[in-house]
Amino acid sequence: MTPSLTDLALLIPELILVSMALALLLGASRIRNASMVTTATVIAAVVAAVVAALIAGRLSPDSPSLVGFSGMIIVDGYSQFFKVLIAAALTLATLLSVQRVNTDHVRPAEYHALLLLAATGMMLAASSTDLLTLYLGLELTTLSSYVLVGITVDKPESNEAAIKYFLLGSFASALFLYGIALAYGATGSTDLDKIASAFAASGVTTDPLLLVASVLIAAGLAFKIAAVPFHAWAPDAYEGAHTPVAAFLATASKVAGLAALGRVSLVIFASDNQVFSAILTLLAALSILVGSIIAISQTNMKRLLAYSSIAHAGYALLGFISGTSAGAEATMTYAYLYVFMTLGAFGVVIALEESGETLDGYQGLATKRPKTAALMLLFLLSLTGIPPTAGFVAKFVVILDVVREGQYVLAILAVACSVITAFVYLRVVVLMYMKEPLEAVDDDSHSSTQIPLAICLALAVAALITVVGGILPGILTSWAVAP
Repeated sequence: MTPSLTDLALLIPELILVSMALALLLGASRIRNASMVTTATVIAAVVAAVVAALIAGRLSPDSPSLVGFSGMIIVDGYSQFFKVLIAAALTLATLLSVQRVNTDHVRPAEYHALLLLAATGMMLAASSTDLLTLYLGLELTTLSSYVLVGITVDKPESNEAAIKYFLLGSFASALFLYGIALAYGATGSTDLDKIASAFAASGVTTDPLLLVASVLIAAGLAFKIAAVPFHAWAPDAYEGAHTPVAAFLATASKVAGLAALGRVSLVIFASDNQVFSAILTLLAALSILVGSIIAISQTNMKRLLAYSSIAHAGYALLGFISGTSAGAEATMTYAYLYVFMTLGAFGVVIALEESGETLDGYQGLATKRPKTAALMLLFLLSLTGIPPTAGFVAKFVVILDVVREGQYVLAILAVACSVITAFVYLRVVVLMYMKEPLEAVDDDSHSSTQIPLAICLALAVAALITVVGGILPGILTSWAVAP
């Protein structure tokens, strides 16, 4: 298959990111000044992400779908929604990297090129209507992520995290690829629509090959969003990774996995959703329960946010259980709002530098740095799901969809675990506002802890959307339209 210019035009956002990644790798070596390299790479990566988002956002939800590469790629409102969201996460993660790239002695050109390539794979996965292109997109993301996790080579914990992530990721990729092979063996195709037709004709429950293929495909995609029991990599990877990388994995990577799961569930299992719905119900319930309970015992903020992201993956899956467009749109809304409140929480960890990685570093934060404490309070309240923050709207729409489907036990579990996570997050609030600082506060302490402008901008955007998403959610999520 030789791609035409029309086919390539469908992948303009991805081509922009890839081109900028190559330009960074080739051009950075010509700049001798280290600070100029850092500044130039950040600006270039942000510009590429913003341009990609603007191009992807041109397509309205009501626009006709465009198909290319012999039906393997589709550009529709669903894919463009996730592309814009991935580009937004890439932009904020790039801005949050400004300070830590220098302090962690990371090569900026290679680092930002890997971020761009990972985002490219995520966008490709969001547009895939064939299991092979979906696999290629997710693997490009995963391979880039392995290197990103271990990019601080002088830190043993980073190397350990990268090795664990690689081993578990390879196993999950093998499961997913074996599921694709079984689906091809049973249906003679890797195209989602053709597989859906075969599923409708024979039925998943009556064909053991299709049943096993469904389980394996679900397992491979569950790893990408760190859903239980495929979550073991996340806490170690987030803790050992460069903090902006952990923020990127916790948001953009999860969004890409949700985009893939949504298209697979709505296309392949549209005619017979019972089996896949049962799988998603189990994954959602386990993720919410395990993520919420284990987060209680965490004393490292990055591990706490890792288990938080596992629980949130479970909440996001609630919308897909019904197999309806309304449920998928609820999950899209959840993903949109989740990205910004999570990036905001990680942004505060980054702004506090090393002290922000342990809970002790938050003791008396309101006394030492009241503005930073106020931002963290906002993001923690949103992650908890307390109104009028975006987190409340996100949880409300997915739990409401579960209730509409008559899954009352699952809805009760989701609400009960929200109470558990309230304890987890509010414990940090107590440390910030009701405890004295471990060290004496100098009058000049604020002048010595200036946050870089790029990080302030990222935190401001995250805070704005967290607030607006809770008060006027329709403004931000009206374009979340399922395929």
